[in-house]
Amino acid sequence: MKKQILSLVMGLLSFQQLYSQKIERETWADKPVIHTIDSKFSKENAVILYDNRRIEFTDEGRDELVEYYTLHRIIHVNDDRGIENFNKIYLGFSETSNVVDVKARTILPNGKIIELDKNNIKDLKEQNGNIYKIFALDGLEKGCEIEYLYTFKRSTSFFGREEMQEAVPILQTDFKIITPARLTFQIKPYNFTLTPTDTVIDKKRITQCAVKGMEAADDEKYAFYQVNLKRIEFKLSYNDDTRKGERLFTWNELAKRIYKAYTYYTDREYSKVGDLVKDNAWDKIDGEEPKIIAVENYVKKNYSYEEDERDDDANRVESILKKKIAGTMGIVRLYSAIYQNLGVKYQFVLTGNKSKYLVDGTFENWNNCDYPLFYFPTENKFMTPTRPDYRYPWILPSWGATNGLFCKTLSVGSITSAIAEVKPVELEDYTKTVDNIDSKIEMNKNLDSLTIDARRSFCGYTAISMRDEFNFANDEQKNTFIKQMAKSVASTDHILSSEVLNKEFEDANTNLPIILHIKTKSDALIERAGDKLLVKIGLAIGPQTQMYQEKQRQYPIDMGFAHVEERKIDFVIPDGYTVTNPNDLKIDQTYKDNGELTMGFVSNYEIKGNVLSIHIMEEYRKPSFPLNQFDQFRKIINASSDFNKVVLVLAKKS
Repeated sequence: MKKQILSLVMGLLSFQQLYSQKIERETWADKPVIHTIDSKFSKENAVILYDNRRIEFTDEGRDELVEYYTLHRIIHVNDDRGIENFNKIYLGFSETSNVVDVKARTILPNGKIIELDKNNIKDLKEQNGNIYKIFALDGLEKGCEIEYLYTFKRSTSFFGREEMQEAVPILQTDFKIITPARLTFQIKPYNFTLTPTDTVIDKKRITQCAVKGMEAADDEKYAFYQVNLKRIEFKLSYNDDTRKGERLFTWNELAKRIYKAYTYYTDREYSKVGDLVKDNAWDKIDGEEPKIIAVENYVKKNYSYEEDERDDDANRVESILKKKIAGTMGIVRLYSAIYQNLGVKYQFVLTGNKSKYLVDGTFENWNNCDYPLFYFPTENKFMTPTRPDYRYPWILPSWGATNGLFCKTLSVGSITSAIAEVKPVELEDYTKTVDNIDSKIEMNKNLDSLTIDARRSFCGYTAISMRDEFNFANDEQKNTFIKQMAKSVASTDHILSSEVLNKEFEDANTNLPIILHIKTKSDALIERAGDKLLVKIGLAIGPQTQMYQEKQRQYPIDMGFAHVEERKIDFVIPDGYTVTNPNDLKIDQTYKDNGELTMGFVSNYEIKGNVLSIHIMEEYRKPSFPLNQFDQFRKIINASSDFNKVVLVLAKKS
């Protein structure tokens, strides 16, 4: 989506007073020496001593504003782990980048300097096909220092972010944006405070900030690492030559441009869409929601979506209808044209990945608007046009429970456009997302194995990955996955029978659960201790997380999405035996926020005849919880882990 946004951006900036400028060059010391590190960092695997980053915009040629990025770092390595982490340096440019400079060296404790052989710079191909540069450093040892710097020309962007915090301490970070004096960038910090400065020297504007003594960031369970890092974001806000005093790149500007790009059709395109509507009799369907669903299911079954498809034909509705393939803008335009024809009320929404960044109503970083959604105000629900495996009203959880940019239609006379509203993209209620187990456990006649007949049901957000598994995987992968699921609740992959129900993507429209019905035979959950039988009943709910907290918690809790995990287990007590410790099954750990239950783990039982019925309700009614509720959250997580450890003791009746 960023490249789609970029095409909307470039028309906003007018270039005047163009002239050639030389960029600032980065240098390093001729005779480097090893730095003395404070003893408080002795247990860190490495320390970043110096971190200098610079973005410089210059006028080059006619109507061309170009961008150069510079990074210069010095890293002190303390131990073998530090060597492992920093013996390969990832360069932030691709093989097609215009590299201005790249240098690296290792300074050993004895004063020896090993310079980078540029022949050691290699290509690294990522899964998405992008190729980046890395180089390996030779001769690293404990106590050495690594220094590297590079400058390269990159695609011009007027928005960005820089993380000021990493897994190791950073003693000094300097960040600078250099532009022609007419342009003004603004910087905003997140998760910490700082005060940027802005000065003009020799017709260049310098916007900069400095950060000292940044602590290392730990990767914590049930927390989003990247979005919690201390970071800065920046954007171009003013151009004194063309629109002096007028703020650039506002949310309203983006909403107008998005609306125009997605809702303009030629008469021929709209006519073709009308034919499609009539051919499928969507106009005969009663009710708005059934129309939304029918259109979505048809489009996702009959048209291919390619994120990287940017050919003009992939964005023209007429071509899409003919070739059955669309890019991001094209697929959104197709849905929009159909829903307009049907009179379905909708709004375009742009959102981001909440685990990495957010859409901030007070700071317009357009780069954070990565993912398009349709919002239907009458139903108060969303649809994901670019994911064929998702169905209304389900969206990627990482795109929800965070802010989105809502493009609200506004008509003045004969002119229709959109205004922006930044507000939360709400996820579906916690009761609609479940991961449930309903099982019956019986012993064989020899009392040395168990037959476990388990039905595991997934609804809502938990069901999506399950449907992906059974629709996109090959037979071998499906069988492997079923074995894994069997092993999680029976500690064995000895499967007697299995079936998968309701695996079609369309079943998500009505939240029909996808059910894995697996019958297994296991001897792993039963042991003998003299004349007693020990049944590891706690493992029948699957492996649970145990949370230890040796360090003080840094970040709030993020579950991804609110959900319920209900387990019903019927254990048939063999003839002649009794359960001596059923009360071990009783656990009650809940938390109420202002009198309202928000999370909990409660397990109980009852015995009727020879059947011990166990009921467990584990629930997290919100997708996230504040840091001050971490201790209560950890108790509930650990309660499920405690249940894992429950072993029923069966003794012969006297």
